[in-house]
Amino acid sequence: MKRRKLLQSIAISAGAMVILPSWAQGWSRENLSTSQVFTLEEKEMLRMIAGTFIPEGKSKGAIGVGVELFLDKLFSDCYTAEDQQKIKLAIKALSLQANLNHHLAFGACNTAQREALLQDLEKSAEHLWAYSTLRAETIRGYTSSEYVLTEHYQYVMAPGFYHGCVNI
Repeated sequence: MKRRKLLQSIAISAGAMVILPSWAQGWSRENLSTSQVFTLEEKEMLRMIAGTFIPEGKSKGAIGVGVELFLDKLFSDCYTAEDQQKIKLAIKALSLQANLNHHLAFGACNTAQREALLQDLEKSAEHLWAYSTLRAETIRGYTSSEYVLTEHYQYVMAPGFYHGCVNI
């Protein structure tokens, strides 16, 4: 590779790292807006799926943190229309399977039933990509939330403190 091409690619890479969206780090429920890609029912399904992957416990789970808002924003802004359609089809398949197996909506099923439905979705070759994407992005959304970063990782936005006028 020629030196100019190498320097050009390094400059483009550095520029891309600076320009990357900062909303994905330390996000909170208040600073995310909703998109028009998913319907209200699909957004509710995203909320229940995230709550099944990371349930509430002694600390907040995915629902308490608001991971469904992160997923909605992420899928609408960063994924292609084809990928969004795959996610929608997987959500629809989950809803249909819950209705067939338990005669209930996915959200009305108990935790064990929802986990079993998600495991069935994982076994499906057609929806494997959607399952793994939903799972990975739910985990990423939860671990990069403001609550988890500040409460569990003791993340400080600007480390180091200034103590002016200290008597020595």
